[in-house]
Amino acid sequence: MTKNVLLAATAVSVMAFAGAASAHTLSFRTIAAPSPLINATDTGGISSPYKLALESSVATPTFGTFALTAELSAGSQFPSGNNFVQIDLVGGTFDSNLSSAAVVAAGCTSVLSSGGAAGSTTAKFLVSSSGGGGCTAANLDLPIKPNAGAEVSVTTTLSTEAGAPIDPPAAATLKVLSRVDAFKVVFDSAIGGGALGDTFATLTVNPVYTTFKVGADAHAGGVETATTGQLGTIRLVVDTTAHKDLAKNKVVVGDVTEAGVTIDGNFNAFDGAGGSAALGTAMAFNASKTQASLASSLGVATSLTGGAVPFIVTRETTPVAIPTSTYKASVSYKLDAASYNQEGPALGDLESIGRDGTNVVFPWMNSTAIQGATGTSNIIRLGNIAGSATGPVYAQVLNSVNAGAGYTPAAAPVQVFPSIAANGERVINTATLTTALGEFGRGDVQISVEAPSNTVTARRYATLANGSVTELNSGTVASDQNQLNVP
Repeated sequence: MTKNVLLAATAVSVMAFAGAASAHTLSFRTIAAPSPLINATDTGGISSPYKLALESSVATPTFGTFALTAELSAGSQFPSGNNFVQIDLVGGTFDSNLSSAAVVAAGCTSVLSSGGAAGSTTAKFLVSSSGGGGCTAANLDLPIKPNAGAEVSVTTTLSTEAGAPIDPPAAATLKVLSRVDAFKVVFDSAIGGGALGDTFATLTVNPVYTTFKVGADAHAGGVETATTGQLGTIRLVVDTTAHKDLAKNKVVVGDVTEAGVTIDGNFNAFDGAGGSAALGTAMAFNASKTQASLASSLGVATSLTGGAVPFIVTRETTPVAIPTSTYKASVSYKLDAASYNQEGPALGDLESIGRDGTNVVFPWMNSTAIQGATGTSNIIRLGNIAGSATGPVYAQVLNSVNAGAGYTPAAAPVQVFPSIAANGERVINTATLTTALGEFGRGDVQISVEAPSNTVTARRYATLANGSVTELNSGTVASDQNQLNVP
């Protein structure tokens, strides 16, 4: 469109302010409901974007009219003469041709100068001021069609006809539409997974590991008993401040129509008489006792959207050894098909069950291949000074370099011995470690013994190619520092 000159332009327009402390701002206007325009009443604040659910599949309406205001800083106004308000969109286009009514500045006269066609992203309006009308803001009603899956921002730039910035810096940007994940599964208080603290079976009973460890040094929160362990919580969070469409319809909890849960782990101590796994309600076990599940239903959805639901395991009545195990959850849920695209299952870690025991880190161990290349071998001697056998002995590579091709360290400790006999010993050499852990190259190896630390001794020796034998410190830097800094 050809620019319309409404008032005779001055040679050089002069701003009606000097040295303004702040620039103009772009924000949502507040309009009392009901209003067809998307405004601050719908967004929750003048600078808050309109939240549209990522999951939304609703295509009608395809656009919304956003009610914005470009306001000059305190004490400022549009200078006398002709000025420009340029509007630029990112993430969307104008749904229809803009008219001069799209920008209204009280005390000034405004017309569309250029741009503003349907499908475009830029428009320029001429705002003419007599200089005495107190023209301090321009209201914008913009019909915006968001790009598929995009967030939308609007920038307004104010300048005089001569190109001088008004209320510099002349540009202000506002995100007017955001995309939010309206349905999120929280595992143990962390979106996306992440267990808070493990639960342990204790050595202080006979038979050992038949009860959970309770007390001040055990799992936080006091939620566990000798036979009951809480292995985290699961919650399905629904963002009811988000919208399912551009017609101001909010997301509601009832949009989750079904939910189901499966939890993988070792349930061998919980499947007999008196035992159970429960997530608000009792769960069913598979035949191999490696998975507990709740069939998908509205009841499960209602439970999970009502708050964090604890996952609790109960040992069966007849005492049995509680196994070490990790527990991983999969939560599937269905959304109202009329409004949303369906999402895949949410996966996350719950807490693990461990056993009381002794852990020792042995730095700079090596596998058989490294021994062959350098002539260096390692020997670990574990002693049991108690009058009864220990539990199993495990090994795990914590880090490695120069490993065999395609080597991946085991994610969990690998058992190398079933026990250490009463008043006995076990010897672990390079070949033993390589057989158990693979060609890990060179790295730090953790040895774990299911026995109290005051009944276990551990020593590590390295034999070099020249035949010399060296005893090396074990543990971590922190433990070495603790030894050095004893007062």
